Amino acid sequence: MLFTSNPDIYKNAYPNWQKSFRQRNDLFDLYSRHFKEAADKLIDSIGDNRGHVADSIINPALFLYRHSIELALKAILYHIYMSSDLDEEKIEEKLNGHSLNSLWSKVNNEIRSKYKFGSKQDEKNEFKKIGALINELYETDDSSMIFRYPFDTKLNEYTYGDGKESFSIDFIHFKNQLDYLHVRLRYWIYDQITEAWNHE
Repeated sequence: MLFTSNPDIYKNAYPNWQKSFRQRNDLFDLYSRHFKEAADKLIDSIGDNRGHVADSIINPALFLYRHSIELALKAILYHIYMSSDLDEEKIEEKLNGHSLNSLWSKVNNEIRSKYKFGSKQDEKNEFKKIGALINELYETDDSSMIFRYPFDTKLNEYTYGDGKESFSIDFIHFKNQLDYLHVRLRYWIYDQITEAWNHE
């Protein structure tokens, strides 16, 4: 059996306990943080990269980071749509898909039309920077498949950058940029949306 319980509680994971004291509308946010924390731990485990450890864990780490951003955007949209009194079926339809570009476009449009923040020039610049980072991630992996599979459904090989063996990714820089992106999505946008939603 795969899913068994150990008598020693410190040898068990409890996937439901964090969900039990949160509202349903916060679960996208919770999962977003879980995937990011897992990716951070992978990158932090690289150390001095002896034996090219980074090469064997970069794909899982990039997938986890990308998925965490997708979930962060869906967390924001879920709050916005809930505050608009959309029914569950309509919300499900609007949240469907993995396109970061589409999700960010929806977030951007909803915030500009419904919320007060984002109208000052420095806030507009911030939105532009967030959008640029999300767009770069989207252009690298537009369907949430490239970091998960070696081939597409027609068995065409996925490649990074110019496809050459010398193409490299500064994983520390990438992690730092994702930290910035998460902070802005979660503590600047998500928290303001949530606060506004709670005061309606």
